[in-house]
Amino acid sequence: MTAALETTFEVLSSSRNESVVPVLIGALDNNDGSVYEHAIRALVARRSKAGHLAVLSRWHLLSPQQRELLPEGRGRMSGALRDAVLSDEEQLFKNACELVEEFTEFDLVPTLVTLAENKKNEHAPAATELVVRLVNRLSEMTHGQRDKKDRRDPEAIRRYVLESLERSSERFRQHGRAELIEAFVILAGPSSSLLRKILDDPHHVCYGTVVNTLANSQSSGVIELLISFLKAANTSLGILNVISRRADEPWVERLLECTSAEMLPKVQKNLGRMSAFGWLPADGPGIDRFSEQDQARCVKLITHSGMKQEDVLAILERALIYGKPAGRGAACEALAPIAGDRPSQLVLRATRDSDPAVQAAATRQLRDRHLPGTMALLLKLIDSPHEIVRNASRESLSEFSFENFLTRFETLNDDARRSTGMVVQKVDPETIPSLLGEMENPSRRSRMRAIDMAEAMLLVPQASEGLLLLLEDEDHLVRAAAADALQGCQTPEVQEALLHATKDSSPAVQNSAKSSLATFVDLPVSAAAGGME
Repeated sequence: MTAALETTFEVLSSSRNESVVPVLIGALDNNDGSVYEHAIRALVARRSKAGHLAVLSRWHLLSPQQRELLPEGRGRMSGALRDAVLSDEEQLFKNACELVEEFTEFDLVPTLVTLAENKKNEHAPAATELVVRLVNRLSEMTHGQRDKKDRRDPEAIRRYVLESLERSSERFRQHGRAELIEAFVILAGPSSSLLRKILDDPHHVCYGTVVNTLANSQSSGVIELLISFLKAANTSLGILNVISRRADEPWVERLLECTSAEMLPKVQKNLGRMSAFGWLPADGPGIDRFSEQDQARCVKLITHSGMKQEDVLAILERALIYGKPAGRGAACEALAPIAGDRPSQLVLRATRDSDPAVQAAATRQLRDRHLPGTMALLLKLIDSPHEIVRNASRESLSEFSFENFLTRFETLNDDARRSTGMVVQKVDPETIPSLLGEMENPSRRSRMRAIDMAEAMLLVPQASEGLLLLLEDEDHLVRAAAADALQGCQTPEVQEALLHATKDSSPAVQNSAKSSLATFVDLPVSAAAGGME
């Protein structure tokens, strides 16, 4: 196209003289593709209904590239689109419907609703379908991510469209278009007084259609509406039954998302009123099909539900056998508040799980279940190669701490001291440091007790450093007790220290040292005495 012709079309598109519109419309009959496209662009740019209708009538003839010229006229072409939608001309109506959907011209929804309600109009079914598609698109805009290029306010549009759908719902008895009621439900939201009125009245003409929509529509608007009911107080049992029966994937996925964070009290209360979930049977496969994260969510959901305990146990058992690690772990933790032989046996099984986290979850429950052999099993689990399991076992045996043993030591008989001491040193990793610390206690009684504890726990070799220091204690009774205890650690260093103690100023210390040295197989007491003389 020449520069002169380009300038001509620029003038024609911006001129206020309406006589240029017929000229531009005439240019649409030109065989020159460039002239044709410039004519479209100019007509779209002007605010002329006649020009817009001329372009609309040719929509089905435009190439994909030529169709891209029309979005520039969004908003300006709404009047022409309204006339085209109401037109009896089949092709113009069809073109208008395509462009309304392409432009997402929500302003035309009231017009389309009126058309859809007219049973005598042959375009009513197509208008109804278009309303549903527009409403679904609007629902996605409202509940999904916003298109940054689209500056329209979805909430304001929703209120505008909803008003026409509410009026249509009140005329349902006359038009009988269930699709329009479904569209109303999709946009209504929990605050809609009309929706609440319908749901509170099973005899309402729209009640069946509304409930059917809630039970089957996969629209994001309906799904979010059900979630809002789940979070609300005083939700009717009928709605909760719908929630529990729905089994479609979009709904189940959204429902499980609600369990990711800490559940609100209202959600817990409503779940507690549900005795089953259609998508999670208790008597067969169900939880197996979910991802690892969703298996854990399923467990959380059923434990807050009102399902029968035997049904909950059946699902938990299946999760423990066939589930993935996170699902097995959640199932094991869910068993904690459930008493009885069956859950106890499942917990025992979980202590042998291949996943350390599951083992740990089971280990923490053993003491509370009072199963035979629990102590032996916990002591065995302390030697697990997995730190998380070792820590869980120690938590379960937390009363066997060094501090508790220290407090009770003097009240125990010798057998109890030995048996308890063996458990304490396995359970409390701070046993040796704590014992050495007691050997430095300012109190003579405490130091003497520490020596006795080292012997009772068979920890003399591990505590020899502290005992060697006590051989030089200011109190001769402490020195004698230390010398006596060191016979349990026959090392060259100890042997040398005991030889030195035979020259102690206290006869009691000397005798204890000699007695201990007599137990050293490589140094008879006579030889030691001779060497000291």
